[in-house]
Amino acid sequence: MQLGDDTAAALGVRVERTRITVIVAAVGLIAFATAGAGQIAFVAFLSGPIAPRVTGPGGSLLVPAGLVGALLVLVADFTGQYAFDTRYPVGVVTGVLGAPYLVYLIIRTNRAGGSL
Repeated sequence: MQLGDDTAAALGVRVERTRITVIVAAVGLIAFATAGAGQIAFVAFLSGPIAPRVTGPGGSLLVPAGLVGALLVLVADFTGQYAFDTRYPVGVVTGVLGAPYLVYLIIRTNRAGGSL
């Protein structure tokens, strides 16, 4: 699959079926990790991929990823407390907003043939 769709198909790999299987497996593994660690830990899955998009390529991403994660939790807590009539826990807001973004990121990365 890393060599391209044409090469994989020539070698007998069912490209679309394999791609869907990889996406479902990735989402399942992330869901399992989130269920075990909690929804606030889900921010760690998001802050890593978001940090290079904010800072640009190169350099260490440890500090930017930490700052992005802190900002995500702060915004999620503020949103959960004041944006709606009912107050929602920060974990609910990070899960609801973060899961679709992470699925989008996995699909986009899979189509580009890269890795997160």
